[in-house]
Amino acid sequence: MKRIEAQQAHAALAMGRHDDRARADFAFTLRNHVTSRWMPATRTVFDHRAADEFARAHGRRPQSPQEIRTAMDADPWYRFYLSARRASQEAIWAAVIPPAEQLGRMEMPSAPRGALRLDPSVEAPAYVGAIDIHCMPGGYLADRGEGDTAAGAVYDRGVYLYMSGLMGPLNDGVGQLTVQFLKARMPDFAPRRILDMGCGVGHATLPWKAAWPEAEVIGIDVGAALLRHAHLRAESLGVAVAFVQANAEATGLEGDTFDLVTSSIVLHETSARGLPAILAECHRLLRPGGVMCHVDQPRFEDDDPWATFLQENETHYNNEPFWRRYRRLDLEAEARAAGFGEVELATLAADVVRQSQNNAPDDPRARARGFLALLAVKHG
Repeated sequence: MKRIEAQQAHAALAMGRHDDRARADFAFTLRNHVTSRWMPATRTVFDHRAADEFARAHGRRPQSPQEIRTAMDADPWYRFYLSARRASQEAIWAAVIPPAEQLGRMEMPSAPRGALRLDPSVEAPAYVGAIDIHCMPGGYLADRGEGDTAAGAVYDRGVYLYMSGLMGPLNDGVGQLTVQFLKARMPDFAPRRILDMGCGVGHATLPWKAAWPEAEVIGIDVGAALLRHAHLRAESLGVAVAFVQANAEATGLEGDTFDLVTSSIVLHETSARGLPAILAECHRLLRPGGVMCHVDQPRFEDDDPWATFLQENETHYNNEPFWRRYRRLDLEAEARAAGFGEVELATLAADVVRQSQNNAPDDPRARARGFLALLAVKHG
């Protein structure tokens, strides 16, 4: 079975009809071709043409990530590559929007295991509402009112295609990895109340309930349609989680009541003002002895200008304005400024995709390495 067809079904998954799946298959294949065949060629273009052109103009080869970008942006092949990469991503969104809209307005379960609590008065921060992150049309906040789940359906299917299915059939690879990391690092830790910030459609939220079934698990986000989808998805998968519309900077939840506050691939989508506010809110929410664990992208290694140049493409071309600055932040200092005394940064270098017939253990693309965990404990 193709990996594109291996996403685990649930009541709100927008797989679409035959033609929808054909469009998704084309977008999936195009993106994989661009990233696996053309992206590696960018280094060849740099080494054998763009760097030489820069040297003729400046008397030396480019040295910093900024100089590499100047050299590459002047090269016609690289501009073609950037256009193809952007077009392949937009093709994914274009392929999943029609089936998401075909779902229409969906009824919430009448006798749910979990809960859904929406609050229209919640104000989303500008870093969520001002841009379409990942170029997702309408962004995370698109909402057409009661019963609308389209933004969640677009994200759920779109991210699966964007990641080539390598985060597993439930898109929960990072959540599973974080659970494994925390259990290994703190084997006696048994949280009774868990908060997942920026939960989106619940990809990384549900693994916490599986890890500690007796715990109360709450996922918060500012997007109502995301949360409706998350609720339907969790109910369809038989998992009891509460989804609440709230801003992670000021949740409105009672302080000193959580044993674990976490997030997955969220902090880099915030801002220089928002991130410290979120960490301070984590400290307020946690009980003494409670744990904060945020997993996100690793720091930049500025001693490798080429790698840094490639990573910074997310800021320049993929609507990730905070990406560049985030990956240079002193996260330990930020956590201590928020009130945490015991702080650790750990690299989660492990396979995040379960072995399956579609993700063989010898497939190097089935490995996601280098996530960075910000781990801290609140003292009394």
